[in-house]
Order: sequence, then structure tokens, then C-alpha cells
Amino acid sequence: MRLDPQEQRIYVRQSWLGDYLICPERSRLGVAMPQFRTGSDATAIGTGLHSAIEWALNSFDNAGAIAYEEMKEYAQNEVKKELSQPNLKLTKISDKPIEPTVDAMVHSWVTEIATEIEWGGTTELGFRYPSGLLASNGYEIWYEGTMDYMDGNGTLWDWKTAGRKYYANEKQNKAYQPTVYCQFAKRNGHSTSDTQTFKFGVMLRQEKPVGQIVEITRTESDYRWLNRQTQVIVNNALQSGITSAWPMNDQGTLCSATWCNYWSICKGAC
Repeated sequence: MRLDPQEQRIYVRQSWLGDYLICPERSRLGVAMPQFRTGSDATAIGTGLHSAIEWALNSFDNAGAIAYEEMKEYAQNEVKKELSQPNLKLTKISDKPIEPTVDAMVHSWVTEIATEIEWGGTTELGFRYPSGLLASNGYEIWYEGTMDYMDGNGTLWDWKTAGRKYYANEKQNKAYQPTVYCQFAKRNGHSTSDTQTFKFGVMLRQEKPVGQIVEITRTESDYRWLNRQTQVIVNNALQSGITSAWPMNDQGTLCSATWCNYWSICKGAC
């Protein structure tokens, strides 16, 4: 969450909303102490694969034209660069050689995901748009972010590296990222349909190539619920301020030294 006094706007990213719904205190500390934010080997692999996919989409005209060996080399170099970042958290992923996993994920994207994409779209598409609602301080609430890909047909894509396959029904019913992105497409004229399509392109972090496409649809009802949620969250944040602790949730696996940057100054300090 970011306040802009000059424009009298509050900008919200879907990733911050996600942190709040996981643990409000995690989202507060993300604003109050951004210097604690570090990545893990899992996020390093994901960032490296994202870079390689962006390179492929901007370098070739279609999936069949991809120089496969060249893309593998590009991905390996990008992942190595990300893994060399300081203060990186290491998980069980690093107990095995990472190179075969990266090759497998490139293979799954090229053979199972890229072939289903309408090429000729836009990579790393930055956006800002108003929710249409006001915060309790009178500021307009806006969304901002960067989406991985909007294809030639207006379908929105997000690339994910994951330890297991996604449950499609869970994502359709609960995922907020597709709602933020689809609302942008609708509000900015990228879609004339009442139903907007979003697709997760998932690559599993394992040595056997496995890819997955999870299609999500969103309508005006989803946008109204998202905006209602966001307004309540923003107003609670404004009322509480960022200098005092927000509610803490340790009921999930993400409350750990491995998966939360702030664990050492939160539950880990007790």
C-alpha cells in the first residue's frame, strides 16, 4: 500500500493484498520495514524463469520458432544471477542440483504452455487504474502492478513456478490476482466481453517436465467483491497506522523463518 498525498490516491498492489490476507502483520511490516524483504531460492528460480520467458516472447514470432537450447542457456544464466543475490533464504530446493530443474521447467513451458499462447502481445505490462472507491481519509483507491503477459487476443497470463499443481477450483473461487488484472483489462477497453479470461502458466519445480494451464474467468460481480475487500483493508490500515502491530496469523506454513522475511522480528522473537 502506497499513499500519494500530491495526487490524493492510495495505490494497492495485488501482492500486498495477498500478504494482508495471509497475515495482516506481514503486510504492515512490508510497508514499515521494506529493508527486511529478501528472496529465497524458490523466488530466485521464479524470477530467472520469468526473465527467460519474457526474452522468448520478445525474440520469436511463435512457439515453434523458439531456439530451445538458447532459451535453456538464457534461463540457467538468469537463475544463477538471481541465486547469487545476498541474504537469499535457502530451502530444501537447494538440497539438489538446480540446473536439471530449470531445464525441465523451460521444457514444460515451451512444449505445454507456449503452444497455447496467442503471440504478438505485450510483456511486463504495467498498469494503474481506479477502483472507483474512496478511502476513509478521502483519498481515491487505485490498483497498480505489472502483469507478465497480455496476449494478442487480450487474454492475461501469469507465469508461476510451483512445488505442486494448482487446484483449478480453488483458484477460480478465491484467487484475487486474476480479479485485479481482469478488472484492469475491462476498465481500460482491452476486453469488450462481460467475462474476462486469465490464465496461470504453471511450471513444476522438479526434474521431470510438467506444465499446467489453469484458466480463470472473472465478471463484474468479482470486481465488486474485490473492491469491497480492498476498501475495508485499506481503511483498517489507515485507522491502525503502521507504527503499531496488526493482527498476526501463524496458522499456515508461511509463518516460518523460511517463508516470511519478518519471522525473526515477529513470532521468531518470542
